[in-house]
Amino acid sequence: MPLRTLLLVATLLLATAVPASAHVRLLASSPEPGQALDEPPASIRLTFDELPKAPPTITVTDPNGTQWSMGKPTLDGKVVTIPADAPYGPQGRYTVSYRVTGQDGHLVTGDIPFDITASFGQPVAAQEEQPKQGTGDNSSDMDASFSMLWIVVIGGLIVLLLLVAAVVAQSRNGDKRSL
Repeated sequence: MPLRTLLLVATLLLATAVPASAHVRLLASSPEPGQALDEPPASIRLTFDELPKAPPTITVTDPNGTQWSMGKPTLDGKVVTIPADAPYGPQGRYTVSYRVTGQDGHLVTGDIPFDITASFGQPVAAQEEQPKQGTGDNSSDMDASFSMLWIVVIGGLIVLLLLVAAVVAQSRNGDKRSL
């Protein structure tokens, strides 16, 4: 009888066991891990083994640690695509980092390294440093001169107001003495 009870309990346990749910896994990506590109990708595409609970968070970081501006992710079944806006960047190793929550509620993170073989675009700061073509003048010098002019004008007005206040105060003192 104890053997029969043991077999019955074991059968019931096996029959009611819930299959273990595996965490969401990345199956493919574009760019692929270690891929070398001549220019930055227009978008990042990740394919998972199951439908994510919500669109994942995706960032791209350049070799200097600067993050790219990313668009809004679109979810097409198990495939997530997110537009990448990379106006400039150095040659080197880039990293796609993702955070995704699977249907089981578990958060999974990962990194996908890829290389860009040549610098591209031009940083905004470098664009602003270049003199404007055809103007023949340096706008930063004009801005400094204009700022200096305002400082002189405002300083002159303050001195003028102090002089007027002194004259008014002196005339009031003179009126009090005559009383």
